[in-house]
Amino acid sequence: MEIDFITAFGRLLRDGSLRDVYAASPQAAAGQIRLRRPDLALWLQLVPEDVEFQATVLLRKRLELVKYFVPETSRRAGERLSAAFRGYARTHWPPDGCDQFFDTYLFCQHLDQHLPGTVVRTEWNRLAFVASERRVAVHWVRLPVAPPGWRFGIQFFVRGPGRQRQEFLFYFRL
Repeated sequence: MEIDFITAFGRLLRDGSLRDVYAASPQAAAGQIRLRRPDLALWLQLVPEDVEFQATVLLRKRLELVKYFVPETSRRAGERLSAAFRGYARTHWPPDGCDQFFDTYLFCQHLDQHLPGTVVRTEWNRLAFVASERRVAVHWVRLPVAPPGWRFGIQFFVRGPGRQRQEFLFYFRL
């Protein structure tokens, strides 16, 4: 099935490999995504550098949402976070109908594979709970505290009516 210019442009912005094909040959990219012939002239007028710039702006916005949902993981990753997210986002776009929280969940899966030990367990538990259909979840957690040591606790999630979720974190003094 052929697609229109707007749909094609959206795919171009979210797919890094398609942008690579477009930069080498806009006509080959048009054929690859089956662009409608009446839209080809407009497609050929796109400037690859401008498209890449716009895609970078969108990736930065996505990364800011990731940082919002997993601030401790973001701090732990430090300077490696941006490069890891660019590598992930160039080839991964959240499925249609998924929100930014699910995008963060998928990115943290990616991050856990490529930078093991970076994802903070309490943030991962929260992401996994939201992504699941479970009504209740309980996790034993430990968090680093200064001087080098650990604080132990229980992280408890409850899903209420609708999209309502609550999280409780109980720490133990040892």
